[in-house]
Formats: sequence, structure tokens, C-alpha cells
Amino acid sequence: MTGDPAAVREPLPLILLTGFLGAGKTTLLLRWLEEAPATGRRLGVVMNEFGAESVDSRLIGRPGLALQQVSGGCVCCAPDNELPNAVTRLVKEGGCDAVVVETSGLADPDNVIDVLTDHDLLFQVRLQAVVTVVDGPWYAGESTDIGERVLARRQLEFAQVACLSKCDRMDAAALERALEAVRAVNPTAALVKLPYGLPDLPALLSGPSAQGELTFGEGSTEPRQPHLHSRYQSVTWRFPVPVERPKFEAFLAGLDPRQVVRAKGFVRFRHAPEKLFLFQTVWGHHVIDEFPALPHPEPVAVLIGPGLDAEPIRQQLRTLAFGSGPAFAVSATA
Repeated sequence: MTGDPAAVREPLPLILLTGFLGAGKTTLLLRWLEEAPATGRRLGVVMNEFGAESVDSRLIGRPGLALQQVSGGCVCCAPDNELPNAVTRLVKEGGCDAVVVETSGLADPDNVIDVLTDHDLLFQVRLQAVVTVVDGPWYAGESTDIGERVLARRQLEFAQVACLSKCDRMDAAALERALEAVRAVNPTAALVKLPYGLPDLPALLSGPSAQGELTFGEGSTEPRQPHLHSRYQSVTWRFPVPVERPKFEAFLAGLDPRQVVRAKGFVRFRHAPEKLFLFQTVWGHHVIDEFPALPHPEPVAVLIGPGLDAEPIRQQLRTLAFGSGPAFAVSATA
């Protein structure tokens, strides 16, 4: 008998958390992290973001949280070993009893499930459930981009639990349209209306495993479909100085939602440079809140969208920081 504890340890239960850009995945994860201590479970998190800078990992970070990040862009097309390595590190460090993998909003769940149910991870984790967050107001409306609809639909098709988010922002008719649309795509998924309800974390972690149900693709000779997010790019800008809040809000309000689906990050304002603010934009709607957690992350903006025209965005941000002076270096990823 070997003395390695990993040789006799049961695989940790794992939840795959998916959903399109800005649907509310991280908000749900934060609620789970708040609930976890009462369940006796220590959650570990693998976080993936499409942009070069991870904003959401700053939002969930707290002392004692077992956290790993997957670099290299969207998790479904990152290098083959990125995700399994992150999961393995989390398990071997021993700081958690269960794992949540939160994908980028542009991830194809097919690819991610293939990785998480691979034989190499069989003794590390078992896939308990796929939980998909659906943006209620967006799903109840009419999308102008069929690719976004197709990807959101694929994410929903794999769900055992479908969470309709932002239900408090919809009237009764819009809410019913969204619920009917979700049921039409996945009639067997359990439905949760956020923020009113919350997927039962203990039940998900202790219930029947979805490992066998969702293991597929082995031995298939069919080529994978092209990634549906192939048109998407991201731009990262690091704020060198505080900016004026009214002008920054005007910049956010002026972003074309057909080009910038999602923007998020941290910013300082000239009227209160000692404070840090979190900003988020989804489909043309933005919010800005003070971010009190210490230590403060570096002020940065990440913008994501299809066919981004990056240089005009960089120029607007340079002008916010420096007026119409000379250009300063920024980093961008595509």
C-alpha cells in the first residue's frame, strides 16, 4: 500500500459553471462562496477569463480561498494541459473539498466537459453537474447576432441546472418569455430564478454524478466544430492615472454594444484618487461601485466583443487619461 494520500482519496466533486458574457456567473459563485462555510465544504475555484487580465478573480479572492487561473484565452481553446493542470494543482494542494470551474462566457461546454471527464482526471475530480447562467433580459429579447444565440444555446443544452439571472429586472411577461425559451432548449434542466433562488450547493455536490451522462466524444473521428467565439477579441488598458468620472461614464455609455458586449475592470477617479471603483458593462448597460477590498488591484479595463476596433477604443482611453497629448503604451490581446 502506498503512503501517498492521493492514492486513496476519493475524487473531489466538481461543478462546471457556464453562461454567456455578463450573465452573472461570478455573482452566483460569490453567493456559493458565502454559503459554503455553513455546508462544511471548502470550495476551490478554477477561474478562466477571455481577456488577458483576470478581473473576476479579484472579485472572489479572499484569505484561504484555493484559487487557480487558466491563462491562454478562453478555456475551451487554451493549451490542452492548462485546465487539467489547474484542477490537479487545486486538488494536490489540499485546500478544498469541492471544486467549481467557472468558464469564460465564450467557452463551448462540449470541449470543457471532454477535458474534465478525461481519464487523466478520473482520480482527481468527478463532474457532479453543469450549471448554466442565462441572462434573463437578454434571452427574453431579440439578439442581432446569431452566433451569440447559438453559443448561449449550446451552453444551456448541457445544463442540469439552468439559472435565469436578473429576474428582478424583468416584468412578468418578459420573465415568462425567458422561462419558455429556456424550457424549449432544455426541458429537463432544473430551473432557478436569480436572485430570488439559489442552486442548492450541498445537493449538487452530494447528489448523483453527471460524469457518465456527460462523458462523450471518445473515439469520435468527426472534426470539432469551429469555435463560435472566433470573431471575438479583447483589449486591455492599464490606467496610469485617475480619470474624470463624468467623462469615463460617457465613454462607457458610448460603447457600441454590437462591438463591445462586455467591459469590466477597476478605475480611480480624480475627485477621490484614494478610492478604487469596479465598473461593469453588459450589452450597453453599465454600473460603477466602490471596491473597498484590500489590497487594491491595479486599475485596468478589459473590453470584449466581436470584431473589436481596438485602436479607437485605446485612443479614447488615452484621451481620458492624458487629454489629447502623445500616445502611451497599452497592452492588447486578440
